[in-house]
Amino acid sequence: MGMTRETKQPGQGRALTFQESELKICDLCGCLNLNTNTDCFICGWHGHFVQETRVVHAALELATRRYGRLELHHLTDARTYREPAPPTWQARLKSWCLGILKRKRQ
Repeated sequence: MGMTRETKQPGQGRALTFQESELKICDLCGCLNLNTNTDCFICGWHGHFVQETRVVHAALELATRRYGRLELHHLTDARTYREPAPPTWQARLKSWCLGILKRKRQ
């Protein structure tokens, strides 16, 4: 579920829109990280990360309450962040086909 996480409090940057599947939680320090981070941007951990959707969703809710809204610097080091490449035409076609199949089954 893609959502903007914001509680209407002022912040430095723009609110982010993301899905729980795009995030992970550091096993060592418990901080939210983008999936694209190879190491935890807070503690440097490069081992296992929790990616269970239910757990990440709960962490998102807590972080939103804590910060007021989630911004890029809450999830990664903004100096090393690279915007993900847009999906290939094959990935877009696959997603479109799966959407059609899902609607037919309902």
